[in-house]
Order: sequence, then structure tokens, then C-alpha cells
Amino acid sequence: MTLTTTRTSEHRLGALRVTTHQGPAPYVLSGPEHDRGTRSGTGPALVGVGVQAEGAAVWAQLGSRTPCAPGDVFVADPSRPWELCEPAGFRLHLYTVPRELTGLSDDELAVLWGVHGRTGGGVARLLAPLLTAAAEAAPTYPPHIAHGVAGSVVDLLGTLAAERRTRARASAAHRAEHDERAAMARRVRHFVNENLADRALSPEHIAARHHVSVRYLHKVFAAEGTTLSRWIRRRRLEECRRELARPAGPGQASLATVARRWGFANAAHFSRSFRAAYGVSPSEWHRLRAGAGAD
Repeated sequence: MTLTTTRTSEHRLGALRVTTHQGPAPYVLSGPEHDRGTRSGTGPALVGVGVQAEGAAVWAQLGSRTPCAPGDVFVADPSRPWELCEPAGFRLHLYTVPRELTGLSDDELAVLWGVHGRTGGGVARLLAPLLTAAAEAAPTYPPHIAHGVAGSVVDLLGTLAAERRTRARASAAHRAEHDERAAMARRVRHFVNENLADRALSPEHIAARHHVSVRYLHKVFAAEGTTLSRWIRRRRLEECRRELARPAGPGQASLATVARRWGFANAAHFSRSFRAAYGVSPSEWHRLRAGAGAD
């Protein structure tokens, strides 16, 4: 542990040890704190739980660096190197909690390592003021009160772990849903590109071929800021524009033929859609591009 001029005090709170550090900057609180194993030999025997009462710090463990603002709670794995760097005047309280009191598994503990912002609400918003108040009043508590307050700290720590696991599962489910929709969008685009000439191509037809509901297809493309029908029309127009840009020559297809080739039911609808998309009629586009000899 690296220290500058600072004041450190230590008290017991039931089965917990509470250490308060306060003083000017710079200051670096670091670990591990002599924790080398558990009953199972697979995780820490102790859990470090702290609250940044005053001043802003930077938390570092497991390769990550995270701001730790006043009122934020941090949870450390004392069996692995960690640091809390204080660049300005500060006050913090660090609790050393026997892991066996928490009843948490390695997986449950894993979601706790790091900083939990009080401003984000949730359990951390309840835990932060409890840690601060209990640390400051610990010397005055009689034993039975100290044990009760320590039990509240441990209970809220377990509740924080449950909250984080619930959020982690929800985040994983959201990512899985996002990946599933992205994969469906890729399959649908490929199918549409292979079947642009089919006038029967529609959301209902595509949904049936992919064994999903039309509503689900609409959700897939709504996430990308468009609709499936608009995307199909855009692709058809792009192919028509590309074909009409070719130099004129023998056997040049008529505008109506080009429109039908790429799935438009009639030339009038094609012309209106083309002008709306590109600002010129199909025939004007063809004259401009063919006259310039552009491909």
C-alpha cells in the first residue's frame, strides 16, 4: 500500500473490519490484503467493500480503470491486485468482509467486482449511505447493534449481487435478440436480392419462406430505420437505375421491360417511384447516362 500524509483509523463492526482513510492527494490505496484463498481454494476468502465518501478517485482492477465518484461503492477481490487512486483530497471507508458471511458463489461475486455508481439508482444507492454512516458510527455501537448493522451491510451486498446478475442476464438476452435479428436481416436481404424480379415478393411471402411472422419481420427492419417494403422498392430501383445507365445499343430494353424485369407491376408506378427517389424520370436518367457513355 502506497501512502502520503493521511489519517487512517480502523474499527470492528461485528465480524467486519472497517478502515477509514482521509487526507490530501495524491494517495493510492492498493491490494491484495493478504488474502490467498478460500475454503474451496477457488476464490477469495475475503471481499473488500468500500465507499468513496468524499473526493473523486479512479478504480483499477482486472485491467480496467473506472471513475469512482463521491457516493460510489466499489467491491474488490483482495486476492488480485487492485488500486484506488485519489488525485485530490478524499475520504473513503473500506470494509473487509469474510466471504463465508455473504453466502455468494464465485459467479455471484464475479458480477460485483468494480465500481457501482450511486447515481445510477438501484441497490448501490441504498448501500452507499449505509456504508458511510456505519463506518463513522462504528466506534459508538454496542456489540449487539454492531452485529445487526454488519448483517444489514452483508444482506445489501447479496442484494446488489442479485441485482447485477439480473441486469447481466437481461443484457445478455438483449444482445442475443439483437444478434438474432441481425442474422435474420442478412438472410432476408440475401433472399430479396435473389428474388427481386418476383412480383409476388412481399413481407407476407418472405415471412412464410423464413418461418417467422410478418410482425417479426417488421421489427427486424424497424430497428434499421426502414420497412421491408421500402427496402425492396429501393433495391428494385437501384437495379433499374443501374441497367438504364448502360450505353444505348442494339436490343436495348424498353423502360417498361426494365421495370417488369425488376418486379414493378406497371410502368406508371415505376416512373413515379423512380422520380421520387432520384429527382428525374427513368427516360431522362437513361438519356443523361447513355448520352455520356457512362456505364
